[in-house]
Amino acid sequence: MGPTCARGPSNAWEKRMDVEELDATILSHARQRWRKVAMVAAQTMQERRLGVADEQFDIVVARVRGLVAQGRLVAQGHLGHPRFSEVRLPGNEGAVRAAGRNFRQ
Repeated sequence: MGPTCARGPSNAWEKRMDVEELDATILSHARQRWRKVAMVAAQTMQERRLGVADEQFDIVVARVRGLVAQGRLVAQGHLGHPRFSEVRLPGNEGAVRAAGRNFRQ
């Protein structure tokens, strides 16, 4: 089994969850354009069949924060508020900024 969440496993669910697999699933739901953290987390939970428990949602959001800290995702907003923060894949910043300007006009 791979590494566990950064704060260490606190329950049976986390012990079974391979962080590398979870990270890969999170990244598969990220795009080059901004997406709400709550949406990425919900899609990750649905794909992994994790249910809808708050504790599981919090674990997925914690991994999103970890991916941001590693530079594997870029964030805007306060990641402590998943409905009001967004993430995207790094790279292609110029195209994303240009697209954003087009939408604001």
